[in-house]
Amino acid sequence: MPKTPRKPSEKQELRPLRPEFSLRLRNGWREAIETYGEALSLAEAGEGDMARAILGEFHAEHRKILVLADEDGVPESMAAYSVNLAERLAFDLVLLSVCGCGRNEGGCEATARQAAAALFEEAARRGVACAHILRRGQRAEVLSTVSLELRRVEFVITRRAEAERRQAALMVPEFSLKC
Repeated sequence: MPKTPRKPSEKQELRPLRPEFSLRLRNGWREAIETYGEALSLAEAGEGDMARAILGEFHAEHRKILVLADEDGVPESMAAYSVNLAERLAFDLVLLSVCGCGRNEGGCEATARQAAAALFEEAARRGVACAHILRRGQRAEVLSTVSLELRRVEFVITRRAEAERRQAALMVPEFSLKC
C-alpha cells in the first residue's frame, strides 16, 4: 500500500542556520497517535520497512530548546547560557518573541529581530542552529501554544517570575533564569 503524501504543515522559519533545521508545527498528540497508528497498521500488514520509515521521519526531527524573549530581548547571560546548553546537548534553539496585542506590528517585528541579534550571533559562532518565531498575544498563552505546536521541544528557558509560571499550563519543563 503506497504511502499517501501528507499535507504540508505551516512553517515559520525566519532564520535557520542549517538546512535540516525546520520548525514544522504539529497538531499535538493527535499527530503522534495518527503516526503511530499508521506505522502499526503497516507493520501488522507485513510492511515493516514502510512502518520503520514512517517512524523514522517522525523522530528524525532535532530536539529543541525554546527560549522566551522578554520585551527588551534576551539578556546576554541568558543568551550565552541557552547557546552553551544547546551546544552541549546537540539541540537546536528556537527563540520566541511575543508582541502584545496593542503594539504596532511592524515596530514590534523590528524590535524583536534587533533584540534577537545577540543570541543569533552567539549561536552562529558556536555552530548551533537557531530560529526565531514572532507571535502576537498574551505571553503565557503564546508560550503554551508554541511549546505544544513545535516538534520535539524538550524544555523552555525563560525569565518569568514564579507567580507567572504557576499560572501557566506548560506540557514541557520550564527553567526560569534569574539574570
